[in-house]
Amino acid sequence: MIERILQFFKDPTAAKLAKGSSIVLFFKVVGALGGYVLLWSLAQTGGEKAVGVYEVAFTLILIGSTVGRWGLDTVLVKELGKGEIDAPPARGLYIHVLVRVLLLTTLLSGLIFVLATALTNLFFNETPVGVLRTAALTAVPFTLMLLNAEAYRGIHKPVLFSLNQHGTVYLIMALLLWFLPMEAAGFTAQGSAQFALVLLLGISGLFALASTVHILFLSERKGWRGDSLGGSVMKVATPMLISSALFLVMSWSDTLMLSYFLEEDEVGVYRIVFKIATLITFAQVALNTVVAPMISGMHNGGSNMAALAQKVASMNLVTAGPIFLAIIGLGPFLIGLFGVANPWEAYPWLVALALGQLANAFAGPVLNILNMTGYEKSAQNTMLVVATLNIILNAVLIPLMGPQGAALATAITMVGWNGWAGYLVYKYHGIITVPFLAKRSKS
Repeated sequence: MIERILQFFKDPTAAKLAKGSSIVLFFKVVGALGGYVLLWSLAQTGGEKAVGVYEVAFTLILIGSTVGRWGLDTVLVKELGKGEIDAPPARGLYIHVLVRVLLLTTLLSGLIFVLATALTNLFFNETPVGVLRTAALTAVPFTLMLLNAEAYRGIHKPVLFSLNQHGTVYLIMALLLWFLPMEAAGFTAQGSAQFALVLLLGISGLFALASTVHILFLSERKGWRGDSLGGSVMKVATPMLISSALFLVMSWSDTLMLSYFLEEDEVGVYRIVFKIATLITFAQVALNTVVAPMISGMHNGGSNMAALAQKVASMNLVTAGPIFLAIIGLGPFLIGLFGVANPWEAYPWLVALALGQLANAFAGPVLNILNMTGYEKSAQNTMLVVATLNIILNAVLIPLMGPQGAALATAITMVGWNGWAGYLVYKYHGIITVPFLAKRSKS
């Protein structure tokens, strides 16, 4: 067994995947620990309600960030990934994308700020409007930080990509909260959530400023006309925006709809369970970070892409599988660590969400393959159908079953979109990314 593992990593592609993804995975694990400590701190101070308020506000930040980037971050990765690994990025390309994203996000941030009162009345019961106004301001630096992370991803700098993620910011926030206990400061549940958002605003602002200056320093002084895109950058980016937005709907519609139907404390418990389930896809996210620019560089697929898919499938098998089993076995204990009063009540939610995350991990980088090989509209249409199904299932199941209904809706649709996207990858490229089946792929 050990000899087979060593032989696997002797392959140059496997070695590159392992090295790049291990770096990203390390930072993701560290950042996730910060995120869990942050949730624990909020739960200790304001209970499940503080967690629920923060998570709903953060959902609005993510919505503003996703729409504000308009798929341009994926275009940036695709264009930069076509160059040599050590080639400097074109300053004209980066500035072109940066300016568009800044303008869009600023407009969206202002819109959320103006509508903060209406949104507060829609999603909360006793939460002050200042929470969502703080979230609106946070959307701008948070978005620029994530955009710059994608720029680092495109030029094959996994360490800098990992540092400019919200997991890293969460770690810093958690450390600050560790030395400034919010309970001693007299914060209420809502006050604790707003204080965490203020920290997110300040820290992401510093990261956005530092990374922007650094990328401009790295970039080469040359213009960019977008000839390689064969048209308008927005025309190419829009299908990627739709895919990203629909994926966001898939990931967060359950949270928003739960906050509409139920109290903040129930939303808080659900988000704790959801965060635990996402541990299963840690390695997959790290692998996808490295794989996307590699796929773009391979252009038309063929045997090289098939070999890459097989290696990704093997890595997903040995990472996601054991984590899934550990979560199923230790579920109530893990939920109880966050101070949830009745972890066994939330355990069935965790089982459903974990099954959905396992399907997501085993499917491999199917959306990345579609987006990076000219089939972004197929990815868009897939997510459109499945996101619509997700909203319908949440609307039907949450009033009937509460958080268990949200978990089932999320799991069903996650299995659905991964299965269909995997079929499209096989149809267009003859590649199977699922463990045990990848060896049957056509070259």
